Amino acid sequence: MNTDFLKRLIAVIASGVMLPFYIQGAEHGHTVQRLGIHSLDVYADGGVIHLLTADYQTDGKPALIYQRTTDGGQTWSAPVRADVGTTAPSSPHRGMDAQIAASGNKLVCVWMTKGTGLFDSGPMATAISQDGGKTWWPGPNPADDGLTTGHSFSDICADDSGAFHIAWLDSRDGRQGLRYARSIDGGKSWEKNQTLKTDTCECCWNKLAAGPKGPLVLFRDKKPRDMALFASPNGGSKWSKPSTVGKFAWDFNGCPHVGGGLAVEPNGKTASLHAVVWTGMAEKSGTYHLASRNNGRSWSKPQRLGSSSARRPDIAAGMKGVAMVWEESDDGETAIVFAKSTDGGEQWSKPARITVAGASAAYPRIIGTVDGFCIFWTELGADGRGVLKSIAR
Repeated sequence: MNTDFLKRLIAVIASGVMLPFYIQGAEHGHTVQRLGIHSLDVYADGGVIHLLTADYQTDGKPALIYQRTTDGGQTWSAPVRADVGTTAPSSPHRGMDAQIAASGNKLVCVWMTKGTGLFDSGPMATAISQDGGKTWWPGPNPADDGLTTGHSFSDICADDSGAFHIAWLDSRDGRQGLRYARSIDGGKSWEKNQTLKTDTCECCWNKLAAGPKGPLVLFRDKKPRDMALFASPNGGSKWSKPSTVGKFAWDFNGCPHVGGGLAVEPNGKTASLHAVVWTGMAEKSGTYHLASRNNGRSWSKPQRLGSSSARRPDIAAGMKGVAMVWEESDDGETAIVFAKSTDGGEQWSKPARITVAGASAAYPRIIGTVDGFCIFWTELGADGRGVLKSIAR
């Protein structure tokens, strides 16, 4: 990046006026690069991709920045700060990223604030937009327990009716458990919280998706520490019993800090669910794909992709099939790897590295588009600052 441009960009951000971030052409689609990023989330709604980042460029304090693209990531809107006038985010970072979801012009962001919990973890805060992200204002805390301890590892999605769904972990019952809430007014208010499970893994991220009948929540269970899924048959009012997504029977007394990925692939009047999970079980360690044809009640046999070092995966479904990304370590380097399936996950392309040699890349996210897939990740720069990158495949 040009030094003069970088200085000008930092000065403009400090003044509160935002500019589009740097975009550079690449042989295989576009590449996006932005400095000072240590948290990111992406969300697809129709032909729009929404991006929320925590930008630490100016004074070391995170600012939540929103942008959108309507052309698969080739061009982006001017950055807009989403957390103005609200409680500041408490150190959002990869693995506990601030989150965003959209339904048309209605958008909701959620993040954790500073509180009295472990490592100063605290309540959630939200921001709302009703004009496609042009302006934002503070929203309510989705949690109704009134506690100032940690409410973390949240994820949020919106369904076809316009309802927003959020899931997170808190310890209101004395143990870390999985909670859920729904909003039917664009995030202006949240319904009474539901506890889906009172005892879960302590610090793995959750994943929400809008299924054909209601929201789906992929989370890491505790005994054993396999991934599991809750499905709602009626828009979030009630929930099924959880199903295990990959029965590895991993007995582990600790938190691995790795969640999973979840995608819905429409197929006529039904929908196929695709999950990607990670296990650290001895002799089975790695990343696996599974599919469900009955809304998560049962799952296919786990299909392993990548080496034993493959972890922190994500998955997406789009017009061009299903695709996965994950981290993979080799000779002290961490690469982002991509694989694609055009037959519903039965067969996969040969895993392909998409990051350059020497890069310290982490926590990939993938979004399905009309033309293919858009992949986002962060790298650690030489100065210790996070670098946001993206590429279309």
